[in-house]
Amino acid sequence: MRFQLFAARTAFAALLLAVLAGAGAVAGVRLGLLTDKGGQTAMIPATVLGLAALALALLWLRSALARNAGEGKHLGLIALLASLAFLYSPITYVYYGYKLLPIHDITTAPEDPPQFVALAKIHPANGRAFDGARKISYKSEEVTIAYAMHEEYQSLTKPHVGLLISPQKTFWRGFETVKKLGWTIVDASEKDLRIEATDRSLWFGRISDIVIRVRPAGSIGSRVDVRAESRDGELDHGRNAARLRQFFNIFKF
Repeated sequence: MRFQLFAARTAFAALLLAVLAGAGAVAGVRLGLLTDKGGQTAMIPATVLGLAALALALLWLRSALARNAGEGKHLGLIALLASLAFLYSPITYVYYGYKLLPIHDITTAPEDPPQFVALAKIHPANGRAFDGARKISYKSEEVTIAYAMHEEYQSLTKPHVGLLISPQKTFWRGFETVKKLGWTIVDASEKDLRIEATDRSLWFGRISDIVIRVRPAGSIGSRVDVRAESRDGELDHGRNAARLRQFFNIFKF
């Protein structure tokens, strides 16, 4: 009985420390006190504490089931469920960092990506040049980023063409899509058929710059291409590809 109650209380305490450490890391990055890399480093002890809370909560659960006893049930259940919720974000972040392409810049047109104009005045750590010819490791082979994007994101890199929709209508449809997604519009030029916007990640507020380009296709149709680039960090852990998917889930010709 004493071990079961001890496990529940210790799991709950570890959970509280994990949440406080995680909140400190997020607040530090958001307030500019920590760099993005510093925030990631600060999340390591928070994640370790979260794992400790989960392990102790599982020990409590094992004891409770074996003894059919409910000592520490409130603290034990809270620690078990809350630690799973807390660990979801950092664990999936690491998982996607290993599983997905090691990139921070993605586009639907790797051979001819849309270019930033208004946002080009901002000079982020990652630069503005899209290097589709750069080699990366993909499925145990060295291939170009452009090739890997076509292989990994076929639904995104296929031509997005509406043969009966004028470029102007496509532009405004894209504009409304950006508004629905809640992205911050930086520039929208109907003359150049270009929309530029930014979006922030949920926790650390990492900024990604987005440009949408519309071009004529055929005699009366149009084609739309999108690019999303993280300002900082070598890996985006799939966030920018997710942004492109969100755009095309709403945008329809």
